[in-house]
Amino acid sequence: MSATPLTWGGRSIPAPGGLPAVAVSLTGPRLAQARSQARSAVDAGADVLELRVDLLEEAGALAAPDLLDAATAAAQVLECLRGLRAAIDATDGVDAADGTDDDADVAAPLLLTCRTAAEGGRARLDDAAYTALLCSVLDGLADWAPECRPAAIDVEVQRGCLPQICAQAHALDIDVVASFHDFEATPADEVLEEVLARMAREGADLAKIAVWPASADDVARLLGMCARATAGAGEGADLGVPVAAMSMGALGAVSRVAPAFGSALTFAVVPDEQGQSRASAPGQLPLQDVRRCLELLRA
Repeated sequence: MSATPLTWGGRSIPAPGGLPAVAVSLTGPRLAQARSQARSAVDAGADVLELRVDLLEEAGALAAPDLLDAATAAAQVLECLRGLRAAIDATDGVDAADGTDDDADVAAPLLLTCRTAAEGGRARLDDAAYTALLCSVLDGLADWAPECRPAAIDVEVQRGCLPQICAQAHALDIDVVASFHDFEATPADEVLEEVLARMAREGADLAKIAVWPASADDVARLLGMCARATAGAGEGADLGVPVAAMSMGALGAVSRVAPAFGSALTFAVVPDEQGQSRASAPGQLPLQDVRRCLELLRA
């Protein structure tokens, strides 16, 4: 059997028909801009909103490692989440001050991501500080109503804390997206396959890989690996969890719109109020173009 789809806020990951769900990263750089991006993304039909807290000025403690206190940084992250939730909630039933909810429906599920400098983000955290931050954030979310919590949290597998964060997140019914990024190369197939296997073994609900291609062969290898990882029993090395595999940059753009290879999640951009699109990684395409290509290439 292939992996069972995830359900985030009533949305299926992957989307119905086997198409990848489309996520839009909210890149700020201020919370007010992220809120505007969220509204635009929801209006454009995004399936998932990714809050990149490492890119927000309001979470400035993440970029100041010498001054970092996990509790202070976590409080900033939680305040950003509250502010964003207030902007995108479909009704007026949310009390943004305390994170409680009066049966309100969220317009799109949230994926919370704090990307470290080691993997292309702006959070200057070593492994210990990264672990402490995520633990503190999850401690804070324990006091929130379940409907107000993010649907999922991103955890970089290279930081070494995936099993610990999975246990804590799952206790709150929050899924975990394990991630791996290489902005310089596409590692050998056996390396990537072991990374995916480790993610599944350590408790991730979705395994995400984003790598940099040096050639068309690198893109083809990544797509082939994704197809094998998501194949049904007897057809390949099915991991048992959904996989999101992306080849970055212009050369790898095809990997973001090729549903036949089994990726469960892809990332797109929407313009902000000034008409500018701020991608969270190289090669992300406009949401409308991604939707059009996915439908045209539906297997």
